[in-house]
Amino acid sequence: MKIVFLVVWKIRRDELEVTFLGTGSSQPSKYRNVTAIYFNLFSNGSLLLDCGEGTLAQLKRRYGMEGAESAVRNLACIWISHIHADHHVGLVRVLTLRRDLLKGVSHDPLIVLGPSQLKRFLDAYQRLEDLDMQFLDNKATTLFSWETFELDNESNKNNELVIERDEDVKNGNLTSCRESCSQGSSKRLKISVTVAKIETFALLNRLKKVLNEAGIERLISFPVVHCPESFGVVLKAADRINSIGKAIPGWKVVYSGDTRPCSEMIEASQGATILIHEATFEDGMAGEAIAKNHSTTKEAIEVGNLAAAYRVILTHFSQRYPKIPVLDEISMHKTCIAFDLMTINLADLHVLPKLIPYLKLLFRTEMLIDNSDDHVEEAGL
Repeated sequence: MKIVFLVVWKIRRDELEVTFLGTGSSQPSKYRNVTAIYFNLFSNGSLLLDCGEGTLAQLKRRYGMEGAESAVRNLACIWISHIHADHHVGLVRVLTLRRDLLKGVSHDPLIVLGPSQLKRFLDAYQRLEDLDMQFLDNKATTLFSWETFELDNESNKNNELVIERDEDVKNGNLTSCRESCSQGSSKRLKISVTVAKIETFALLNRLKKVLNEAGIERLISFPVVHCPESFGVVLKAADRINSIGKAIPGWKVVYSGDTRPCSEMIEASQGATILIHEATFEDGMAGEAIAKNHSTTKEAIEVGNLAAAYRVILTHFSQRYPKIPVLDEISMHKTCIAFDLMTINLADLHVLPKLIPYLKLLFRTEMLIDNSDDHVEEAGL
């Protein structure tokens, strides 16, 4: 907890703002759009975590036309948690806008991270029009994969097996890469390198560079319990140096995607500055949460408690809760509820839990359960 305190102590307002573009599940409703979270890193660019239907429209509502275009133009990457439609259907509109905005300007394709099923969707769409993106499987950004990548990087340096130009991989000019792996002195390490591995290696190198330029030290995907190839993600900012030259730990934000509470989630969230956790169902619907691999409000808060997260922000609510979910007063001392178009600056984290009583008072006449969307929940999204 001491490290978390150091992170939030004297934090600057220009480090990170998190905007919730969609906080509902399954399909858009009158009050909550489907999932998308925008990370504004100010002069360092921006990120998107999930990109449900209507994400671009929500960006325009929040920031205006010019602001939305600036946000899309400055994206460092987009990360998608799993293949369910409410988490990725808005992706194409964001990608095509970025492509059009950067037409005629020197730039690299945007890196899109996601489950392998997403690549099939994007490849099929790109047969219709270019999306100006490169896909990287979330499995390539797990902790184990990053450690393997770093070891391979070190081996390449020591054994002179170096892919010198990302352009060779991007443009399919892999002859020189293959030759560098098969020729040379006996001191070189003998490795069987596939085209897919070369492409992944080059993309990881570029992702690492892009993240570092955005002030992000690590992006780590981890498996969670939902549908096949569902992931959560850890974003860890680089340390900052204070006025006397001492290093202060960078912030850590963890996003659950859709999941049941699980050991992977708790481990990844240890000491998080912010844990953004899905809370699809109220506490009285634990059976449905288990059946559909989602979490209840109480379970999401408990994950935050077990992980000693500084703040827990609940999102991805069932559309049966029009504006505010049913809440238990217990364990709300470090918890907040996300609303569409709500922006949270890291410097304001200390006030978040104080909002709950006022939100409940504001929506006291609307804290009624709407069962009209029960049939949507049956889809298991």
